[in-house]
Amino acid sequence: MADNVKKTAILETGDRILRMLECFTVDKPEWGVTELGEHLGLYKSVVHRMLVTLEHRGFVSKNPVTQKYVLGIKLFELGTIVANQMNLRTVAKPIMEKLCESTGETVMLMIVDGLECLCIEKVESSQSVRYTSPLGKRVSLHAGATTKILLANLSPDKINQIISRGLQKFTEHTIVDPSELLDHLQTIREQGYCISSNDFSLGGMGIAVPIRDHMGEVIAGLSLSGLEFRMSKITDDLLLQCLNAADLISKRLGGK
Repeated sequence: MADNVKKTAILETGDRILRMLECFTVDKPEWGVTELGEHLGLYKSVVHRMLVTLEHRGFVSKNPVTQKYVLGIKLFELGTIVANQMNLRTVAKPIMEKLCESTGETVMLMIVDGLECLCIEKVESSQSVRYTSPLGKRVSLHAGATTKILLANLSPDKINQIISRGLQKFTEHTIVDPSELLDHLQTIREQGYCISSNDFSLGGMGIAVPIRDHMGEVIAGLSLSGLEFRMSKITDDLLLQCLNAADLISKRLGGK
């Protein structure tokens, strides 16, 4: 646990459950209720309730022969997501570097995380005036090219859930009317890319395209971000380069 994390900010029950999950290792993949309680210094009844809760959510399962608990399929699913994201960054980074070099603009790779967009990789422009986003920064999904290419490819229920939270107006060009936004997202889906100017920050422009996995599902958005006066003069060329880069990343991830 990081030293700078205040103990008052830690949820005791949550911390106990995470400590419990950390007990499952390659050398010790199974635990009984009693031995786990003794190992953690917790009452057997407390350990049992936590294990039942984890079992209900798929994080652990009980071995019917030994009656001991093992890690569940849910952790495998979550681990697969992390592995895919790491593989995505590894595959995308050199292609992003070439795209940045050929266009002179910042290249960003973003994914959907919950109800927001998360920047997981970037290659920053060397231009004296440029647009960028810190790695790990979360932003709204309704403004900006990369965010909207991702929003457009979410399920209708997820889109409505995001809209129902309220649409923040970043500039006078930000679309905050739900009906107008839905029409805009339909256009993005049909054309397969998003070009956006001034709706997240004045003077800025973004060109974004989707990255797909082997199932054809959109798993990330690749974008070029820069100044509108610079990018608007060569939009078609920048879009083509962006599409080619995204297509190459998708193919290297097993896409068609």
